[in-house]
Amino acid sequence: MRLQIHIAIWFTLGLATASMAQHNGLSFYQELARKDALREQTIAFSNIEDEKDFWNDQIQFENDLRVQNVAAYQVYMNEKRMAYSEHAEKCKNDCMHSDLYYKQAGFYFIYSDDIIYSKEALGTVVQVASPRIF
Repeated sequence: MRLQIHIAIWFTLGLATASMAQHNGLSFYQELARKDALREQTIAFSNIEDEKDFWNDQIQFENDLRVQNVAAYQVYMNEKRMAYSEHAEKCKNDCMHSDLYYKQAGFYFIYSDDIIYSKEALGTVVQVASPRIF
């Protein structure tokens, strides 16, 4: 009986430790998303080619993260969406950003955990009416 209690306690502690380690690892991606968003919102480019390279690198990083660690990607993208939303709320029409910034911001605004949209599919949204039952 004591052995079962000890096993149950150790098992519970092991799960708690694993959960905390995973949470701490994911909080890294929350912080990284906030830092990346701030950098993206404040950076000034000397020419359009530099800006294109920057956004392509950012997109590649996000795609690699999605492939390597889906949970981290979801945390990162949710935090990025929140950071961009907060910035838009503060900014209103006072901030000036490039077309490439707004294109990427649009992707962050529509990101959702349960659906990962491809950037190509964003331009072709189909609306379907649901049937009404009386």
